[in-house]
Amino acid sequence: MKILAMDTAAAACSLALWQDDSVTHHVLKEMSRGHAAELLPLAEELLNKAGLGILDLDALAVTIGPGAFTGLRIGLASARGFAAASNKPVIAVTTLEAIAHGVGAQDCTVLCALDAKRADLYAQVFDGQAQPLCEPVARLPQDVVELLPKECKKVVVAGDSFDRLKDLLAERGLEVIHSEVRLPNAYDVVEIAAAKGLPKEGEGRPSAFYIRPPDAALPKNGGRLRP
Repeated sequence: MKILAMDTAAAACSLALWQDDSVTHHVLKEMSRGHAAELLPLAEELLNKAGLGILDLDALAVTIGPGAFTGLRIGLASARGFAAASNKPVIAVTTLEAIAHGVGAQDCTVLCALDAKRADLYAQVFDGQAQPLCEPVARLPQDVVELLPKECKKVVVAGDSFDRLKDLLAERGLEVIHSEVRLPNAYDVVEIAAAKGLPKEGEGRPSAFYIRPPDAALPKNGGRLRP
């Protein structure tokens, strides 16, 4: 199975290609903006290196959130465009499950948290095998800590928000380990997608998983000028 995965949901743009039961090509560029300009040229370059075209793929995979609203739209629109051009399905992966997968197997709880660009964080708790222990949420840091199981004694913290959580976790008496995994990565996205397999027929295309509405919204009159 050949899968092209992409992620533009946070402060990076990454792509990865799965074929012959492994990741064969991967590229990641950290950036706070400019994902739209980078994504398609990187995808074309990666496929050219692999000697493949869009029609050679069996599926696309993309992160659906939570994350930056603009970044999510860029990734989803690109994946849908490739899927429409090739008549291939799209496999959805959340940013937090991608981060947990990147952490790898642990002997303790894993807390994944991303800056939501407000006072709160996007967060989710996983066990040591990257299986979710709660749903993804948007919470203030002090409330994120309360997501951890009561029996938790040690926690690995992944994502870009370690500095906002470390003191709160230490106050609870936990052993806190700082993971080097800061952002979702298409490398992990494509491995998760390959394990999930192709979507069932009729499942429909994935949509963005925002958790909360965007900061900018149309006014109630739909943006029309007042008479």
